[in-house]
Amino acid sequence: MTLRQVLYLIRPHTLPASLAPVVTALALAALDGFFCPTTAILTVLVGVLAQIVSNIANDLFDFKKGADGKDRKGFERPLSLGKISYREVKCLLIVSIVATSLTGIALILLTSPWLSIVGVLVILGAIAYTGGPFPFAYHGLGEVMVFIFYGLVAGGGTYYIQCGTLSWEAIALASAMGLASCNILVVNNYRDVAEDALSGKRTLFVRFGKSLALKLYLANLLLSVLLLFPFYSIIGMLSSGIYLAQMMHLQRTMLHTEGAQLNKVLVRTAQGVVLFALNALIVIFVHYQWGAALGGLHHH
Repeated sequence: MTLRQVLYLIRPHTLPASLAPVVTALALAALDGFFCPTTAILTVLVGVLAQIVSNIANDLFDFKKGADGKDRKGFERPLSLGKISYREVKCLLIVSIVATSLTGIALILLTSPWLSIVGVLVILGAIAYTGGPFPFAYHGLGEVMVFIFYGLVAGGGTYYIQCGTLSWEAIALASAMGLASCNILVVNNYRDVAEDALSGKRTLFVRFGKSLALKLYLANLLLSVLLLFPFYSIIGMLSSGIYLAQMMHLQRTMLHTEGAQLNKVLVRTAQGVVLFALNALIVIFVHYQWGAALGGLHHH
């Protein structure tokens, strides 16, 4: 197994989905006066490793179910092309589960035993996404799973680990990130509608039609920007407006894009998650600076 094949299995271009909610939640926690570098680094690692588990498990179970045909439009999957063996991928999956678990255990030991429940759910969720008796992705629940795990769990969990409590602001921010990450999957499933229908993968768009994807993409965009409302200032609105204009342009290109061409849209949507995270950081930071400045004025 070459490094290149390992990278194809890990799918680095999708990793912003787990990084964005964690990094933004850490920034919010720090601005609220709570920041522990050790648990912060461990949280980032757990988030990324758990997503790698999910990506590898995804390849493995899709391969087992015959969902990755020769005519797939997505990125190369070395397993379904016969470039690496099932056993090798299974080994890599086990290694990444062990790495995730060990990092998770370190985090639990430093924080709270209750986190172990979340940890087990995260690993089960990563596997139940395409594996097990009820694979969520095969029943049109993929987007919901992404929202829960890459939004509420990643963002809310990170904030909780730092602060020992949750705030509505933290939940709003985590939800916004989850919705932004959802769009990576929306493009993925929009691209694969034909193959998914053939292989019995009943995604949302197989069930309710392709046009729903464009509406959902737009709804996720608008809602994610709206969810930053607790933090808005003039500068924040400007920054979000620029982000929104760019992403709405991308949503319109989806209309005229088919098949493998949608891979570019997918990568740009993942980059959009990075942009949205940066935008959220600007919005939050400016909000806190304004608050501090206005607070200072009141004291004089």
